[in-house]
Amino acid sequence: MKVKLPALTVSLTVMVLAISMFGWGYKEKVYASETGSTTIASLNTKYNQLEMPILAINTDSGSQINSDEEYAGAKVSIINDKGNYEITDMTTSVRLRGSSSMYAEKKSYKMKFEEKQNLLGIGDGKGKPWLLIANHSDHSLLRNLTAYRFAEKLTGMSYSPNCRSIELYLNGEYQGVYLLCEDNNVNKNRVAIEESPDEVENNGYLVEMSRYEGENKFDVDTESYVIKSELSETAAIKEQQINYISNYIKESYDALKNGNQENAKKYIDLDSLVDIYIGNEIVKNVDAGWDSFYMYKDINGKLCFGPMWDFDLAMGNANCVKGFDSWVGFSPYTVLNVNANSNPWFCNALTNKWFRELVKERWNELQNDLNDLPNIVISEAESNYKSYCRNFDKWNILGKQTNISPEEIVKLPTYKDHYMYLSNWLSKRVSWLTEHFNNEDFKNGIFVKEDGKELSAKSNLLELSSILAFGNEMTYEILPNTGIAVAVQNGGSESWATQAIASGFMLEKGEEYVLSFDYKCTDERTLPFAVQLNHAPWSPLHSGNLNITSELQHYQAAFTASANDSNCALAFSLGEDTFNGTVVTFDNLSLVKKSATKVLIGDIDGNGAVNMSDVVLMAAVFNSVIGDGDYKASCDLNNDGSINMADAVIIALNFNKTIND
Repeated sequence: MKVKLPALTVSLTVMVLAISMFGWGYKEKVYASETGSTTIASLNTKYNQLEMPILAINTDSGSQINSDEEYAGAKVSIINDKGNYEITDMTTSVRLRGSSSMYAEKKSYKMKFEEKQNLLGIGDGKGKPWLLIANHSDHSLLRNLTAYRFAEKLTGMSYSPNCRSIELYLNGEYQGVYLLCEDNNVNKNRVAIEESPDEVENNGYLVEMSRYEGENKFDVDTESYVIKSELSETAAIKEQQINYISNYIKESYDALKNGNQENAKKYIDLDSLVDIYIGNEIVKNVDAGWDSFYMYKDINGKLCFGPMWDFDLAMGNANCVKGFDSWVGFSPYTVLNVNANSNPWFCNALTNKWFRELVKERWNELQNDLNDLPNIVISEAESNYKSYCRNFDKWNILGKQTNISPEEIVKLPTYKDHYMYLSNWLSKRVSWLTEHFNNEDFKNGIFVKEDGKELSAKSNLLELSSILAFGNEMTYEILPNTGIAVAVQNGGSESWATQAIASGFMLEKGEEYVLSFDYKCTDERTLPFAVQLNHAPWSPLHSGNLNITSELQHYQAAFTASANDSNCALAFSLGEDTFNGTVVTFDNLSLVKKSATKVLIGDIDGNGAVNMSDVVLMAAVFNSVIGDGDYKASCDLNNDGSINMADAVIIALNFNKTIND
């Protein structure tokens, strides 16, 4: 249970120095008091305290923390928001933590204490591991905190991580605002399952669905899982344990997939599945099926879902997949199991009317808490405003791209703009979902995306994929029609060192797919591309070379998938010096299963009907020819290289026809 303490402005420096450094109006300052008669070595370092608690880490040798595997010895001191020391020079060990966040300039950390602690009293009890989450990709610094605070209301899950924002000093240097948070680990005060490491069925298991590498890993259907709880040191028993929990998860998944509620209920705690779905759908989690999706099974218990975890790239803060920045639309990754980011538990559950009815009922029960979500953001931001602002004195990132934030968020100039954007996004999201969870479409299993079109198995797989570029020295822009423009300054030493990719889509062995896209470059070049595995050994499934020029060209080809794979990519290789100094554009990227494809000539926007929206699109580029900046291959219906009356006649002949006619 979290306790909100009254915020007092406290400093260990003199008032004049504080004002000269930060220019803020301070209340009268006092020094943090000593606890008992302990001598506090860390008083040698002066901490400028504002509203938040201070957590200070001093490594034993003053060395940097550079490893995510080896812990460094350190001492920790904590000053609460009343200005009093709660911990003074307590021994701990610290290492780096995170996956993609490891590459951020502002690092996250994991602390491990020799004895269990309840830091700042924020937990329901004590634990040894604690996390310091940087939230560097979230310029509101509030997405994780908001998700975890709301998760407390989702009581179908037995546990949600307790947390609060603090300011961190490392070896005397200010590091900014961090989220001090409980780790997801087995503990009577956290994930409260019973561990008997040398037992098989009489043992509890904590499991993470994750596509990252890890020990004690197994696969079920299209997903990979990692056991996070303690297993036997005896190899034969460990093998039995892995087989036991993997088989139980497979049986649970098959029961859900088969659709019978009573059968699913034998294996699964359905209340936890409903609540964790609601939590993920609200925030429109782009990583819903990629990583950080937890479940557990206690001795003689069912499969339970939770705790919720990792939402810094949620709530509108991702531009790599079309529509994820919008508060409108269901998340395709909770509806369609067609991508490595898709969550198969949600996708299969939502095909069942009984599950949708449970979601609707639970949503309406939670309505008051849901309506309060925007207030959680504003209350936290405004009660700790100066501390949050000081983070951006240390990290000058406002108005800059730090990960995959959409341009609408990147351009926000002030911290207040960021937390108000988040609050407004959540307010609109809750209103939209309230309407749609209670309408006939949801009841009948119809889910719409951000553009109002129905999410369907016939959807363009690349529209549902992560589109981005990576490389040595380059910048890129996401285009609105499922595309990307990449400006290459230095492509690196290998052809693959710089790439534009659409990644994560699933392919089925023996199925035929149609790949199409438009492409151009500011200079003439030869460009290799491939549909390939998005993991080692990166084997190609379809490949070719493009003679790319400054004129917009169109590529289309069909291929048959030679393997089943749940994580594939379309990759354009821009490395070495071939594309240095150029801008390469790929637009209207499309990959559809041919068996699901029915061509409707004249349906330019792909909405399944020939209507005025198609006429408007053609009118905008009428009389253009290949080579013109306005030319769009999708409007050249007879493929003669020009958009003219012949194309308009084709639209007229098919006007008001639909894909189902």
